[in-house]
Amino acid sequence: MDFDIKMDGDDKLRQAFRTRVPGLDVRVITQAGPQDFPVSDISATGFAFADNPRGYSSGMVFSFDLLLGKRLFLGDLKAKVMRVLDKGIIGCNFMEMERRQEIKLDKLVLEVQKRLIELRKAKREAE
Repeated sequence: MDFDIKMDGDDKLRQAFRTRVPGLDVRVITQAGPQDFPVSDISATGFAFADNPRGYSSGMVFSFDLLLGKRLFLGDLKAKVMRVLDKGIIGCNFMEMERRQEIKLDKLVLEVQKRLIELRKAKREAE
């Protein structure tokens, strides 16, 4: 017995937990050379950053590096622009990641999740 369940708005739901990682930047090669931008949020499937949409449009594919504490964390990545918001936020999905890159990114996001849970738990216990 096969069946499929689809709820209205499924396509608008987040595919993965998103978090902010302090000190995480995206380095994009622009016409003016490499430029670093703070990552607003990141997940296992994508990320967002602000660049007052200079030439970014939905569907655009670009190469970039992820820096953590100004040091290379993951290099030679590709992303597809999924949306460009009025406030200059560019929402992207990762493309063609190697398995080792996925694992490293998953570990980073998981570590941040663990810390957030610990902080919330400590806050509840302090109240």
